[in-house]
Order: sequence, then structure tokens, then C-alpha cells
Amino acid sequence: MSAAIPVPIPGFGEAVAGLDWLELPGLDGKSTEVKQLGRGVNAAWQFIWSAKGKDGEYVAFVSKGEVKRRPVAAAVLVRAAVSEDTYLTLIELGKGQLWVFAVADGMPVNRMDRVADAIDLMGHVRDFLTSLPDPSKAPIYTDKPELFDPLPYGLDVRPFSLEILGHSIKKRDFSKASFERHSSIPVAGILAIALFASLAGGYVYYQDKSDDDARRREAQAHRREIAKRKAQLANQVGTAINAAAPARDAVPAYVDALRDVPTLVSGWRLSELECEGSRCTLTYKAQAFATWGGYLKVKPAAWPAPSLDGDVQKVVQSISVHLPPIAPRVAKTLTPREKVQLELGNLAQISRPLGLTVTLQGGWERVAAKAAGIDDQWVPVKTGFSASGTAVLLKDLAMRLPADAGVRSVSFKLGEKITFELKGEAYANP
Repeated sequence: MSAAIPVPIPGFGEAVAGLDWLELPGLDGKSTEVKQLGRGVNAAWQFIWSAKGKDGEYVAFVSKGEVKRRPVAAAVLVRAAVSEDTYLTLIELGKGQLWVFAVADGMPVNRMDRVADAIDLMGHVRDFLTSLPDPSKAPIYTDKPELFDPLPYGLDVRPFSLEILGHSIKKRDFSKASFERHSSIPVAGILAIALFASLAGGYVYYQDKSDDDARRREAQAHRREIAKRKAQLANQVGTAINAAAPARDAVPAYVDALRDVPTLVSGWRLSELECEGSRCTLTYKAQAFATWGGYLKVKPAAWPAPSLDGDVQKVVQSISVHLPPIAPRVAKTLTPREKVQLELGNLAQISRPLGLTVTLQGGWERVAAKAAGIDDQWVPVKTGFSASGTAVLLKDLAMRLPADAGVRSVSFKLGEKITFELKGEAYANP
């Protein structure tokens, strides 16, 4: 008989996992078979697994000295939280240990209530999935989904953990999962007790049926809510870390788009430029005798109509920028924060002698707000930075920014020298 392993159920206490579930053949009567099996393992406690509408029954034992108080079967708590007849759970217990438990057609699977490391357990998991007619129809409840990625099946993997299990059961479920004392009372005495228990169980069943149905619906709703929150957080993170286009791609595109922009259009002189996203905005200031009509006649035909507002000394012209194909950033591939911080700091230091100023924001913040009830420790962080200097050095500077640095905007001022000011964000793993 396997040793019972204590498992902490948040909000309730300890249950035991790693049990041997033995099928009762049903040839000599249940009480006789339980008595014989329990004697062989020096049992002090027993739990009989049965299911409404199912013919088979299974029994698990805990031997004398293994536990100090009446044990609770962790597998039975999972059954209370899961509505399907066939499923598999794989839950992390800490210190490299995992607990796997499987049920097929409402009954525990032989040698699939086990506590061990991933290397030992995944072979049993593969054997169980292979034994199923269609593994995709047996949901897998786990907090280690990455362990199932290499398997050659289309699997239905759902979030589950000890924390979720604690939220999915009630005190009544915990009480019903308690073992009974294993006794060597004569068969007649056992039958009398079993008859009484059967009558009492029937009464409790009809009394609790509505509560059990409501509890299952509540557990399912909780799991759906957790999955919804995880999806929402992933979407928020994906949007946030792609808010600023990669500086190494965007800045060269801006420079190319502005290369042939005329500095003088029919008496209107270019004074400022600003690029953001896939557009650049040009500001022209009026010289002597300049008119809006003259500008409209002479401006490049490919440019859209300018913005002509109340300031008759100004024309604001928008032009499009052709950005190259840009692969979206993925959270798990971002560079660690310490490395990005070091790259930005080094760039700021070596740029100073060249007349470039790179200013760091000085702090990092999460790209998405904290999410209640789910693991959000993986959420990336961001920091702001700016750079300014002579425009001829802008492109070289952009190519030396960290790969996960993005540009929010670049503005240019035209004078004796063309200068730039870049504002951006850098993204990193925490």
C-alpha cells in the first residue's frame, strides 16, 4: 500500500493523497471483501468510493500510525469539485512534487492517485491518456499546463490548483470525504451498520441534492471566471507591450519618410516635424506674402489636405509613414529587466561625449494592473526614457537601443542644426 501524503487544502486543512484504490470484486459481499483487504495492509481507516448509477466500488485504506487524526481523501474532494465522469488532475504541491489523480467513467483509475516528481508522473499520464478512446474529451485540470505541451494530443487543459480546489468545495464536502474506521466487527454487525448507513445516506442524499447541484454550478462558474480573468490579463499585457513601435524599425522609417520633404513650399518654411505611430506631422510657418492658396497649389500631390485652422501664419501637414512588417512582442520572450536597465544606462553614458542626451525615467512599473485570484507575477514591466541631440545621430542611436525599446514619438526642430527629441518606452520581464 502506498504511503498517504498530506496535502494542504486552503481554508479547510489537510487531506491525504497517494492512495491505492482497490476494486471490490463483489463476489463475497462488500463487507467481507473490505475486511479481507484491510487486514492485509494493517488498515486503521477505510474509504469506499461508489457513484450513483455505477456498478463498481473501490476502497482505499490508511494504515495504523500513518495519521494522528481521521484522514480525509483528497481525491474525493476533487470529485466534489469536478462534474465530469472522466478527467485527470495534476497539481503542484511544492518542492518539486506533483499530485496526479485520474477518474474514468466515475471510478478512480488504478495507480493514478500518486505523488511524485514530473519525470515519474508524466509516463503514467501518457499511459492513461493513451488508454482513452478520445483524450481530447477528458478535461485536464492543472496548474502545470506546460507539462502537457509536448504530448501529441489535442487536449482540453483547464486551470486548477489547491487554491481553486479550496474555493470549489464546502464544509459538507470536506466532511463527506472523511475516512471511516476500519473494524473487524463480525459480518452481521457490519451489515447492520451498513444498513443503517444506507438509510441515513439516502435521507442525506435527497436532502443535499439541490445543494450539491448548486455547489457544482458554483465551482464551474468559478473556474470559468478564473479562465476569463487570465484571458483578459493576457490581452491587456499584449496590448501594453506593443503600444510603442520598436525603435530600431520605426526611427529608420521616419527618417526615410522625411528625407525628401521640402523645406520651402510657396513661401511657407518648414519649422517643426513630429512623428508618431504611422504618421508624421509637418508644421510650416508663413514667410512674406505666403498664402494658403499658394501652399495648396504647390504642395506634393501625394500629400493629403493640410489642416488650416485659425492661425493664418501656420500650415499643419500630415503625411503617412510606411512601417516595415513588425512582429508583435510576446511577454515570455522579453529581456529581463536588469539587462534592459544596464543597456539603457550604458547607452546614456557612451552617448554623452557625442552630444546626445539619454534620460532614464528611473523606475519600472507593471504594464497591467494586478489581477485578483490568479497568478500575475509574470506580468512584464515598463520604463520611460527620452533622448535628444543632433538629428544626424538619431538613426545610429535608435539602432543601439535595447531590442525591446519602443518609440512613442520623435520631434525635430529646424535651425542652424536640425535637432531631435525622442520619447519612448522599454519593456522587460520582471
